[in-house]
Amino acid sequence: MKAVFLDRDGTINVEEPNYLTDIRKLKIFDEAFKAIQLFNCHGFKTIVVTNQSCVGRGVLQEKELIKINTQLQKTLAKKNAHLDSIYYCPHTPDDQCLCRKPKIGLLQRAVQEHHVNLEKSFFIGDREFDIYAGKAAGCKTVLVLTGAGKQMLERFSLKPDFIATHLLEAAQWVIQQSASL
Repeated sequence: MKAVFLDRDGTINVEEPNYLTDIRKLKIFDEAFKAIQLFNCHGFKTIVVTNQSCVGRGVLQEKELIKINTQLQKTLAKKNAHLDSIYYCPHTPDDQCLCRKPKIGLLQRAVQEHHVNLEKSFFIGDREFDIYAGKAAGCKTVLVLTGAGKQMLERFSLKPDFIATHLLEAAQWVIQQSASL
């Protein structure tokens, strides 16, 4: 099964300066709806993989994070855009866990639960650790210039396979590339 792994903040929705902690501030990029619809229509498992250290730092309770993720899924579903799963790491960088990107613990979990073939899959995000995670897992990678993408681009030591202005442009490239996999 092929999959598209998506970062959440800065990729699907607008990133808040100090974490998205208020469900009322969840704002999905307009292009994200159509992009996720395209993934769905082309047979991709569409899976969010997100670092949420706000939980580990005590800024947000895990139950509130789950509410925000549920609202994200509901809002997307209203426009026929479906997420198969949302995996999150609640740990801080100091915790040295195996699930925090750029480590691939969450992707490995998704592989097991969704029977994903990583060689036919893609990872899309707006930060260098998204690209590192995707490459480490064996996926093709896309950097979106929404969120932190523009600022991060100049500092990247590992180049993504493609750079997209936004998630819809990334989706179009993914669909084109997947035809040859």
